[in-house]
Amino acid sequence: MRAFQHDSVASVRSREGIAPTTVAGLRRRASAVVVAALLAVTMSGCAGMNEKSVSDRLAEDAGLNGALVEVQHPGAPWVNKIVIRMFVADATAEGVARDVRSVAAVAVDDPDLRGEPLTFMAVQGAPADFSDPLTATITDSASVMGSVADRLGVGTGVEDILQLSAADVRAVAQH
Repeated sequence: MRAFQHDSVASVRSREGIAPTTVAGLRRRASAVVVAALLAVTMSGCAGMNEKSVSDRLAEDAGLNGALVEVQHPGAPWVNKIVIRMFVADATAEGVARDVRSVAAVAVDDPDLRGEPLTFMAVQGAPADFSDPLTATITDSASVMGSVADRLGVGTGVEDILQLSAADVRAVAQH
């Protein structure tokens, strides 16, 4: 009598060119799809803003000497922090407050900035005045933002950084 030979379903499928499906395999595939979808969603915010275009619009429409807009991701790729580095003619608290008001008035209607919290820095001069304008906004920033926040009546200003929530930006734009 011949011994009964039992082929497993997996070996038959493999022999016939059918991919084996196991619970573990399905879970791995589902996990990969979920991870890919999450990455696509979280990283899609990065590609949405042309920082140079926004910088140029702000400088022109708000009457600044120049602007550098940057989207930072502190702590995680899905955390967006929009930093506006303003090049201003008057780096006093009064002058910077005036420029923040102008930027806020533009930002509330700007498709890339509308409804977003904004972080501001200011440096006196124009981008062309510096060999490295980005570094200049760090090393030569006006340390007046505490006074600027006081003048505006909103936001948090510490030395050379002013942070405004989206509601603060709307409030500043209305004044």
